[in-house]
Amino acid sequence: MSRRVIITGGASGIGARLAERFAAAGDRVAISDASAEAVADFASAHPGIKAETADVRNEAAMDGFLGRIEADWGGADVVCANAGTGGPAARIEDFAYADWRDCIDVNLMGAFLTCRWAARVMRRQGAGLIVLTSSTSGQWG
Repeated sequence: MSRRVIITGGASGIGARLAERFAAAGDRVAISDASAEAVADFASAHPGIKAETADVRNEAAMDGFLGRIEADWGGADVVCANAGTGGPAARIEDFAYADWRDCIDVNLMGAFLTCRWAARVMRRQGAGLIVLTSSTSGQWG
């Protein structure tokens, strides 16, 4: 049976590889990414995968993206909260507040918004899988 899979940060890197693998397995896949250019490139290379520009830092944008998927597909079976940024690699005393805030907003608030939506949908469905990814960027800095 085909699963309904949503991946944030899906236009490049880990997210794009996940999307390709799920699609190759016969699943319906939707990705979001903050970069309109990356989404356009991904969409042209993967016409069978739904791709939208949506920034995980923006609650309204994420509610819109996820809400459209729910309306189209009736829910989601797998949600991968994959969007992330390594942020600046600097000593804490050299970090600009805006850079730190952006890193927190993408990595924590983006995961929160994605998982909150997924939990609500999956609770109503009675099942589902939420996957949070990270990269080695979180180990350095």
